[in-house]
Amino acid sequence: MTWQQFDIKLSSFSDVQDFVQIASLQPFQVLVGNGRILVNAKSFMGLFSLDHQWPVHVRVDCSDEQCRLFQESLARFLI
Repeated sequence: MTWQQFDIKLSSFSDVQDFVQIASLQPFQVLVGNGRILVNAKSFMGLFSLDHQWPVHVRVDCSDEQCRLFQESLARFLI
């Protein structure tokens, strides 16, 4: 497995809740960052510490297939 990265946009409280719920179901590590800060994507507190005015980077430590399936579940947030 290798680290893979893609960008998402979370525009509302509901988006953050949905994203954390989806990330929490994953059997691999999911991190989210904005260039300066990198937080655990399975943590509401961590995600709320980021500025959601801009897209954020998602980093996952998983196989290509796991990443593809994870991205499919996040389709509405992908940019």
